Amino acid sequence: MQPLAFGAFLPDQLPVGADKLVTARNVLPAPNGYRAVPAFTPVSNALPAPFRGGYSAIATDGTAYLLAGTTSTLSRLAAGAWTNLLTGLTVTGRWRFAQFGDFVIAVNGGATQQVDLSAGTASALVGAPTAIDVDVVGPHVVYAQANGDILMIRWSAFEDQNGNTLGSNQAGEQPMLTGGEVMGIAGGEYGVILQRQRLVRMSLTGDSSLPFQFDEITPNFGCASKGSIAKAGRTIFCYSDRGFIAIDDGQAVRPIGNEKFDQTFRAAVGDEFERIYATIDSQRTQVCWAIPGVPGQIWVYNWVLDRATVLELNVDGIFAGFENSDTLEQVAVEFPNIDTMPISLDDPRFKGGAPSLYVVQGGAVGVLGSPTLLTADLETAQFAMFGAQGARIRALWPDTDAVSGLTVTVRAAQRQGDVVSSRSASNLQDSGRVPLQHRGKFLNMRLRIQDNNWSYVNGMVIEADPGAMR
Repeated sequence: MQPLAFGAFLPDQLPVGADKLVTARNVLPAPNGYRAVPAFTPVSNALPAPFRGGYSAIATDGTAYLLAGTTSTLSRLAAGAWTNLLTGLTVTGRWRFAQFGDFVIAVNGGATQQVDLSAGTASALVGAPTAIDVDVVGPHVVYAQANGDILMIRWSAFEDQNGNTLGSNQAGEQPMLTGGEVMGIAGGEYGVILQRQRLVRMSLTGDSSLPFQFDEITPNFGCASKGSIAKAGRTIFCYSDRGFIAIDDGQAVRPIGNEKFDQTFRAAVGDEFERIYATIDSQRTQVCWAIPGVPGQIWVYNWVLDRATVLELNVDGIFAGFENSDTLEQVAVEFPNIDTMPISLDDPRFKGGAPSLYVVQGGAVGVLGSPTLLTADLETAQFAMFGAQGARIRALWPDTDAVSGLTVTVRAAQRQGDVVSSRSASNLQDSGRVPLQHRGKFLNMRLRIQDNNWSYVNGMVIEADPGAMR
């Protein structure tokens, strides 16, 4: 009996060694293995037009708003249905958002819009530049590619999103003359400007006549995809020409996918970098990158565990947000008969504010929260179990709490370059043993779980004897 732990998903490395996986599909990283993933369940009806970006905000009165931008509308979710705040738009780019007090600033390359969270209305932000990205740095709203200039950063007046007259009350601009196109900006107490060949820190100076200083973080590489940028606390993630990177505290840059999964992701997305959607899974220490499609993919990276996986499902896009607040009138729409409501009116889901990872599928916004689980597939790299000797497999013992829906496969070859022969079995005995006889020197193991009642998988135990050397 030999235990086989499921190691990290490392598809870019040579496919040899029992300590790595070449497939980790529809599972999430866990400290000692992998977790099950619920399927998509919608929380809304379909959007009125194709999805181009989403956002959540919490007003100062505690009300949570869920917003979605499409190719022609800016909409708000209420009681599972969309209310259009703006219509008749022509949007060819991506919607991006930033909250500034009780307002949400929304940009898409066209006219900049403003959502008044107190009034529940939206309108054009008069005087604001057009932009492809927006965020808040200190007391200023900051715009990327202001007014169509791909090198221009521009910021609003001090604590005033409506003040956009250059030179008035600290409003200003800065052309990024080296480093190429501005791809995006990440805000906070300082800003990070992500350019095509450069990363720059934007720091407050305390000088009202010159409110920001700009310091180069890297001079020779930057962000290759506008859609790949996501921020978690003081760390920014994006895809660069060197692969996925993390920028810590606006200063240190470190690779996170080099010789792990960068090249496999690049092959999956091709040259269509701007198809990518990126966000943070706020309930877990995970950053997610979606490649839209039917099916599409969501690449998940857990930065604490330093492990990645891939989810395969239909996806239009993803975004991080909060559960929406519901009024009593909206609750009445969802539950017309209060006496038969399955939950209390005091249930926290009606108050909103709980963080969620939102997935858009077929135009509907939803979460990965269905009672049905995605079919999980895990496969090890090739390894020689007994060194130069072959192995005679008798059975496999999956290390998981799944008790049905399991299929194990052994792929075997005498030489690493030989065509492999495969044998599969699904008859899990009450003891946890799956009888399966096969033999070979070089092996790799596959496990598929098609069941809705499991939570984790750690690996398997191989029941085998050494064979004769040949």
